[in-house]
Amino acid sequence: MSLTISELPHKEQTLFRSALKLYEVRQYKRGLKTCDQILKKVPNHGETLAVKGMFLSNMERKEEAYEHIKRGIEINPNSSISWHVFGIVNRGDLKYEEAAKCYEKAAKVDSENVHILRDLSQLQIHLRQYEKLVETREKLVKLNPLLTAFWLGLAVAHQMLGRYDLALKAITSHEHNLKHDTNMLKNEISEILMYKNWLMELNGDYQLALENLKEIRLRITDITAWKEQKANLLLKVDRREAAATAYQELIERNPDNNDYVRGYLACNGLDMACADDKDAVLEVIDSLQQQFPSSNTLKFLPLTFCEGDSFVSAAESLAKHALRKGIPSLFTSMKMLYANEAKGAALGRLMEGYANQLRDTNRFSDSTDDEPATASMWSTFYLAQHADYYGDYERALQLIEDAIRASSDTVELYMVKAKILKHAGDICGARNTMDFARQMDLKDRFVNSKTVKYMLRNNDVEEAEKMMIMFVRDDAAHKVQEIVDMQAIWYMRERGDAYRRLGDIGRALKQYHQVLFSFNSYHQVQFDFHSYSLRKATIRGYVDILQWEDQVYSHNTFVGAAHAAIDCYIDLHDRKLAGAPFAVISDEGPSKPLTRNGSAKQGQHNLSAGVGEVKQAAVDQDPSGATYVDADDYMAEALKFVERLESSVGQLVKTHLSAFEVHLRMQKYFLALKAINSVKAIDEQHSSLTSMVVRMIADMDTNESFAAPMKAAVKGQLIKSFGEVSIEASIDAHQNSLPFALAGAKGLLTLGGEANMASSKRALLKATSAAYGETRTLDNLLVAKTLLEKSGASEAEMSDFAASAKLVFPLATCF
Repeated sequence: MSLTISELPHKEQTLFRSALKLYEVRQYKRGLKTCDQILKKVPNHGETLAVKGMFLSNMERKEEAYEHIKRGIEINPNSSISWHVFGIVNRGDLKYEEAAKCYEKAAKVDSENVHILRDLSQLQIHLRQYEKLVETREKLVKLNPLLTAFWLGLAVAHQMLGRYDLALKAITSHEHNLKHDTNMLKNEISEILMYKNWLMELNGDYQLALENLKEIRLRITDITAWKEQKANLLLKVDRREAAATAYQELIERNPDNNDYVRGYLACNGLDMACADDKDAVLEVIDSLQQQFPSSNTLKFLPLTFCEGDSFVSAAESLAKHALRKGIPSLFTSMKMLYANEAKGAALGRLMEGYANQLRDTNRFSDSTDDEPATASMWSTFYLAQHADYYGDYERALQLIEDAIRASSDTVELYMVKAKILKHAGDICGARNTMDFARQMDLKDRFVNSKTVKYMLRNNDVEEAEKMMIMFVRDDAAHKVQEIVDMQAIWYMRERGDAYRRLGDIGRALKQYHQVLFSFNSYHQVQFDFHSYSLRKATIRGYVDILQWEDQVYSHNTFVGAAHAAIDCYIDLHDRKLAGAPFAVISDEGPSKPLTRNGSAKQGQHNLSAGVGEVKQAAVDQDPSGATYVDADDYMAEALKFVERLESSVGQLVKTHLSAFEVHLRMQKYFLALKAINSVKAIDEQHSSLTSMVVRMIADMDTNESFAAPMKAAVKGQLIKSFGEVSIEASIDAHQNSLPFALAGAKGLLTLGGEANMASSKRALLKATSAAYGETRTLDNLLVAKTLLEKSGASEAEMSDFAASAKLVFPLATCF
């Protein structure tokens, strides 16, 4: 039986406490020696074994660490210290669920240990275990009812469960203590009072919240937030005149705040989304424009709801101002309006008229003064982007060249030219043009970043890396690794795509996993805020962080990288199944550090790690991504990405398309059926549905291990939902849709067999047909080219396809 601390000899008790203090000051080697001294005298002391494991864990001896901790718990399973230590180690290794279980067991043994309960509460909110969190924080409040952070933590726990009344009760219960707490700063008290007022609003007590807001005015340091809340509450209690005055004051502080303007309109009973209110809304905004003529928001807002002549009138004012001032971002600002076809056409006509007027007379038709010499160039610049938006690349290039001739030293012109070339399919020309723009202004980081991106699109990975090095600090020992540490997720994603196009699946996967690592770190970094925000009373910002973290994996960069990684794993799986596994394209050794000029430096690189300590600079030991290529189960790796996508962007069709591909290869037919049904629920006319059904039925028919009753049940469900379907019939039924042809061709290729391959090839060779209309995009034709190569098309057939594709995109060099 293990001894407790109090049962240890006096000397060993002193040593044990000393070991804990050494851990707190990160003296791990000395702490380990201290534990060994105790174990020499008492070799089966479970708590010392656990603490020794904690030291070993921080010395990167993980396997030994867990062995010692588990042995310590086995000796004394009722030790809160051992379970607490086990929780600390699991938490340090980012095993949050396991850590929470350990803390729960520690709390059962020592239910009044504030340190254990506090750490447990942090894990529970990190894991979003809100019901358990409420219980833990109620215990903390009972143990120390005077600590503000505990009451705030309880309020947040109730708020995240939607129990605003209980959250408000928690804050109110502790509010009287704030008056006697001399340690709290003014801004901390201000934040707590504003948080309480927000809870009143969330609970629907608008009048009470308004009265409370007046009471706390003199104690609030965030005056802008107080004024915003006042205007908001006045509107909610239907005191519109007072609310209008409040919003007017806010607009005077910041006339470019969209929310202020919308609030002011609401005070007048107006809504920009209501067609009947448009004339009245325009009148109010005109009045505000006269008061705040410099506000770009007030100039732009009418464009979002006006139609016809009133839209043109509003656009005229904004466009003339931008052309006179030489504002390059005019088209970027207007681009959202192009979703409305009529507005896009009207803007084109308007700018065409301006270009003609300025070219002929250097004046607008309603002006008697000459305009700046650059106004004509900027109107041509806009028209080039307008033509590019509608896919008229030849005209767009002609216009941008005209603009360049008028002003050959304007960087933005070359950047737009590069964008037009990219859209037209001339990736190499786009890369060279963007690089030319970069050399015109080497200090512009935005242009440098764009050039890196275009280089990667052109698969110039090494050149892009050399240029990216310019962003790295001079004292970084390993500059390539520093780029990863910078978490430049756009670069990782683009680099992964470049490697994938080059056929280097290993390096592509490495980049996609680095994107995943970055997003995991975004998610993990919130852990520090669970204690910090409660201590500093920044509760409103803290709740915003929690809500943002809940959707962080829905970011487009992560979603795109995740799908690309899944496709890579599927490719590896299919190659292995076909007997032609992917061979890693390896380097001779670990990647070498690069200098700013891109050259590799030999030798050792050390970083200072503190007084008297030196550590080796990080070197990438697996630059080729062999770790991912050598994975035991490709589909299990792909499934990790699928599960993350399902939890974060389950509303997107592509999530379930990827899920289907993985589940079908894992022969998890019920999950594959679920993916099919999810696609149908989102878009019952989706182009991939037919091929998914046909492929699944075919796979089940060839799987003798799948029980016949279950097979019949799944087939019956598919037939009930979709009837008797065939891929060829689906392609024929949608002869005006290239996505249906591509989805069908891909399905036929996956099914295999000479007949299916031939049918797939026939469909793909027609991809350039004019019958496909607007669906005949550059991206779709590139997909058709890739699939055609897989279908076994001859060189002559590939040449014919390239020639016909060039007729559709004459500037393209990618066919």
